[in-house]
Amino acid sequence: MALFGLSSLVKADIPDYVITDDGVKYYSRVRLGFTNLVGIENNERNKYRVNEINTYMKDGRIYERMPVVVNNQKTGRYTFMELVTYRNGLKVYKNRVNEFHPVYEYFVFKGQEFVLQFDERNVQSLNNFFFKPYDAIASK
Repeated sequence: MALFGLSSLVKADIPDYVITDDGVKYYSRVRLGFTNLVGIENNERNKYRVNEINTYMKDGRIYERMPVVVNNQKTGRYTFMELVTYRNGLKVYKNRVNEFHPVYEYFVFKGQEFVLQFDERNVQSLNNFFFKPYDAIASK
């Protein structure tokens, strides 16, 4: 489903980071492994287990640990979803459905609570709500 073209939510000069329950740690680069994430700063490398991480930024994109949703129900599992945009306490996340093909699902959450999934019936109204054209904000 081709929804929209998006630019990054953050500025390019912000370093990569990892947020755990212990706080935020900034890195010059974050690298993903199979079972862990590595923060690299100078010659220092810090490894994090995936279940330790709440949020991380890599290459200007923010990823948050979110519940996996199937058929509008939480499964009890978690995955990292890319934060696309937010408005009025609601956040839109992009989740890659298949590792081998670039197919994505888009979800709306309020905190950790699932609200709804983008589909053919609601995509236009959700796009209008979250991605309103700038010229519609102020008018004569």
